[in-house]
Amino acid sequence: MNRIPLRFGALKADGYTIVRSSLRWLRESGQFCRAGQPVAYCNISLEPSGVRIAAGASMAGELEMQVAFAPRVSGRLTVQDDMARGGYLAIRGVDTWDPNTILGHIEPDGEVQDDDPGRLRLLMLAGRRMTALADVHAGLLSGWFGRSRAWWHEDGETPVTLLSMGVCDAAGVVLGEQSAFLEMFEAERRSSQFVFVPDHPVAPCTPILIDQLSRTPAQFDAIAEDLRRFLGSGAVAPTADDWMFAGALLSVLQNAPLKDRYTVFGADGSTRLGPPDAVLLSLSVEPQAILRHRTLGYPLHVIRHHLAAAGPAIRAWIAGSFESVRRPVDAIRRDYETLIDTLAATTRSRVMVLNRMSTSGYEDISSYLAFDAPLSDTLSNIAAKEWNLMLHDVAESRDLTIIDVDALGAELGGGMHLPDGIHQSGQMAVALRQEILQALSETRPVGTPAALVR
Repeated sequence: MNRIPLRFGALKADGYTIVRSSLRWLRESGQFCRAGQPVAYCNISLEPSGVRIAAGASMAGELEMQVAFAPRVSGRLTVQDDMARGGYLAIRGVDTWDPNTILGHIEPDGEVQDDDPGRLRLLMLAGRRMTALADVHAGLLSGWFGRSRAWWHEDGETPVTLLSMGVCDAAGVVLGEQSAFLEMFEAERRSSQFVFVPDHPVAPCTPILIDQLSRTPAQFDAIAEDLRRFLGSGAVAPTADDWMFAGALLSVLQNAPLKDRYTVFGADGSTRLGPPDAVLLSLSVEPQAILRHRTLGYPLHVIRHHLAAAGPAIRAWIAGSFESVRRPVDAIRRDYETLIDTLAATTRSRVMVLNRMSTSGYEDISSYLAFDAPLSDTLSNIAAKEWNLMLHDVAESRDLTIIDVDALGAELGGGMHLPDGIHQSGQMAVALRQEILQALSETRPVGTPAALVR
């Protein structure tokens, strides 16, 4: 069977020249690769051309940009050795993007039905670092990002965007094992963009998201001034950990990811996308009690292992400036309803929620008489069941899609595939990924011109 040369294809960013590094291989010569499976990647930079504008201005501070390459057909790969020059040339872009560049060849393992099988599928990757100093170049989307995203589309298509407000149960499904959206890219051929915002140091529970949507610049200034005043008071001497935590905290509190807009580029140039079409949340991130600032009134939720990164001054500030507020299940339900209603009236984003695994499979309680009511205050499996039912109550009156982790865990076997109720096996992640993609397909417009962006 004839070998097919694999060429880059067109890639344009309006107002910029795209410059790339040499390639780094993800698959070796002679290996079999699947259609849609990335085989190599490179770093890129956008250099202003024509009208002089600030470098990267259209990408909202995203200093890390990469392109991964995948064949359109399955087969045996032969790489072009001189495409990987190594050294710093594998990091720094020096070559102008040429659509006719040949990456290598592939020997298809079956009948080729694609009209242009030699044109590679391009996975565009961009990361906005928590700090410009976090410039790790170890691999695909490596480093500390406050937001990372990936997109792909063909000529004339407009991607549908899913924003994942991430905790562990969402990260493994959306980001995948290499934290670079590779599994989503291979599973979904239609035009898409996936965005991931991590949970450090602020966990994205519903009160936090509602507050971000309504916070004004003046309110943020008051939050920042309160924190600066405490750290400068001398009550507790700040350490380097305190300053790092404070900077990350203020960076998160200043942003409102649910209102973000995005610039994407592809074969036909740049496109400006509106707010996300869908938002993926996790019920597991909702606390039974949340911190509320005693004077400014804003909520704060930091998961325990992230709070361990703070120094003594930040811990003292949290202990003295915040009070703990209980959140019974009715309060959590109201927060979900408020968030869904607010998004429906503003960004029109649909909400998807990963529910909770309601049993570990190892419970051996023969009598509940020893536990005080309500049982959900002390027994996590009871709380999970109540909260899952609460989501169904919300879905009866609101546009809410439930991604049923509980049912999939029970079907596959929670002990093997979801042993701690949060972190999934690869098989479980594949099943959840398909559920999410199916739900996302319902947000794709029917008969809408590709150029129309809301």
